Amino acid sequence: MEEDLTYELRLIKEYQSAKDMADSSKKRADKLKKELVEIVDSKGYEGENGHVWYEVGDHKLKRERRVSKTFNSAECEAWARQDKLLWEQVSEVVQILSEDKVLALAWDDPDVQNKIMDFYEERITWAFKL
Repeated sequence: MEEDLTYELRLIKEYQSAKDMADSSKKRADKLKKELVEIVDSKGYEGENGHVWYEVGDHKLKRERRVSKTFNSAECEAWARQDKLLWEQVSEVVQILSEDKVLALAWDDPDVQNKIMDFYEERITWAFKL
């Protein structure tokens, strides 16, 4: 039993030490990356596709330009609503279940309330803390 306790205490200490080192390394890496990004931004040159490059010795540092498009539905809706016929062509009504309305229905009816409680599923997750 004493061996188990000694081993487990050593395991805890090593885990704490490894976790602290990992956290410290991540902070350091993030800081170094931030500095390198600033250097590339200030000293680099624009290449293909808008990427920014900076060469240091044998290393080619790249700030990769990533472009994405998103649909601005609010702006499009404002445009489409200006014409009722157009709005009817591009809009749709979607029916969904409202949990709030279901709960309101169950508020005064114990039978309905019992049935509705069956629809709530328990989910278990685990976390490890030290």
